[in-house]
Amino acid sequence: MMMLLLKRTPVPTVCFCVLLIGCTSVFAENVLISCSVGEGSHYFVGKTIGKYLAKHGHNVTVLLSNAYAYRAENPDDRELNFIIFNHSVPPEAVRERHKGYSKIALEPLGARFFYNLTMSQRQGNVDDCEDLLVRNPDVMHRLEHGNFSAVVYDQIWTCSLFLAMKLDTMAIMSNPMAALDLAGSQVGNPTNLALMPTGMTGFRPDMSFFQRVVNVLAHEAIKIILTFFISPFDELRQRLAIRPDLPGTAMELIATYPSLFLFNFEFGIEYPAAVYPNIIPIGGITAKPAGALPEELEDFMESSGEHGVILFTLGTYAHQIRVGWLQPFAEALGKFPQKVLWQMSTTPPFKLPSNVKTLPWLPQNDILGHPKTRLFISQGGNNGFYESQFHGVPVIIIPLGGDAVDAATRAVHRGFGLTVDKSEVTTERLHTAIHTILNNDSFAQVAKRNSEILRSRDMHPGDRAAFWVTHVMRHGGEYMRNPSLELSFVQRHLIDVAAFLLAVIASVVVVAFFLCRCCCRCCKRICFRPKQKSD
Repeated sequence: MMMLLLKRTPVPTVCFCVLLIGCTSVFAENVLISCSVGEGSHYFVGKTIGKYLAKHGHNVTVLLSNAYAYRAENPDDRELNFIIFNHSVPPEAVRERHKGYSKIALEPLGARFFYNLTMSQRQGNVDDCEDLLVRNPDVMHRLEHGNFSAVVYDQIWTCSLFLAMKLDTMAIMSNPMAALDLAGSQVGNPTNLALMPTGMTGFRPDMSFFQRVVNVLAHEAIKIILTFFISPFDELRQRLAIRPDLPGTAMELIATYPSLFLFNFEFGIEYPAAVYPNIIPIGGITAKPAGALPEELEDFMESSGEHGVILFTLGTYAHQIRVGWLQPFAEALGKFPQKVLWQMSTTPPFKLPSNVKTLPWLPQNDILGHPKTRLFISQGGNNGFYESQFHGVPVIIIPLGGDAVDAATRAVHRGFGLTVDKSEVTTERLHTAIHTILNNDSFAQVAKRNSEILRSRDMHPGDRAAFWVTHVMRHGGEYMRNPSLELSFVQRHLIDVAAFLLAVIASVVVVAFFLCRCCCRCCKRICFRPKQKSD
């Protein structure tokens, strides 16, 4: 009977056998995604990693705060499971705290800006962590019995690392930003400050002497700020007795506990740098071929004719920007024949030009991929930065903080964009920048070249992330780890070797000196010995 079946239906039978073999060889594991509490671009990066892991056959669960529980209702994320934890304060208070960034976004970049940004989130992050680990016993019971093989966590929330430690499972860190020098040095990657600009300085690799001085000082200052930001977690860890068998502070465990690091950068856009093999570039992970737009937006795009459309958004964090600061944008954009899509959560009190359409949310990637899009104006967020280059759209960046100033520097240096200082936003400056981009084809040409580079990669960054996460779950990541993490500060910087060599050189010099002096004295005695008188 089986022979008859094989003779009559060879193709289906072979397909069934191949499918059966393929199913038995699939390496499916349970993976937990913990991307802060579920807010902003950090969430979108973490969620995207999860969606690609699900695409590769894994069972993916996303941990969310009840302040952002609505994200679990997104029909586009059906392949993901969600676990919601509750805060000890009302969800509105959590959302209000995370709006703190937009409240200081227009402050000048400097020590005061970073201090205010750090203080607005520092204690709240620890409180959220204690809520999760202590005040959500049902959630922790589900997590502890979830049989997770790995926790993919966002760098910004150290609690996710503690969660992986408490579950005694593998941790994989995701860094949604492109600040390789800061995040890299935090996880033990070598940082050559002579060539690698410190994040948020806006420097290029060809730094002057004084810029290199500032670069070194800024690098150390930001490390101190990061240590200050993370230090409250050390007290929490000690109080909750989270893996006391693991030595080191929270800052040190960030480098030593994770098995893999996913960094949202790509060398086709960033400056070259050396990285260890456990740092995987996934730059542009949220960028993908454009999908179909809703009918209303598609009609708007097509109605722009040959002039096309300008997309303007200040990202997911800048919700409460001062209205007076926005008015010059409306005045400048109204002077161009292009139509404008402006992401704005509220109706402005000033009059909008007839060519401007505002919406509280826009499908950024799909609009950037539309053939009618001519220019992208943004605050310099990393996701939008890479999405614009994936689709070959030139940019104007108004850095509001974080690593946006570095993105703006790269855009200007590489020739695919311009920047306008947030403290110097005027109608005239904005008009000049927009006119320059729209009337100079070189910006679009460089952006198109960047698009070709990003699209020519061997696999999409999401597939690369899924591949390497699967790889370390199967084989571990110890063999890729930076061996210098096992060395002391003295050993790592060869201070002991330098001291030994200096001692040897000093000994040789001293011995040579005394030998020369001895020889000189002997020669002097022999050559200048007084002659004895004969009787």
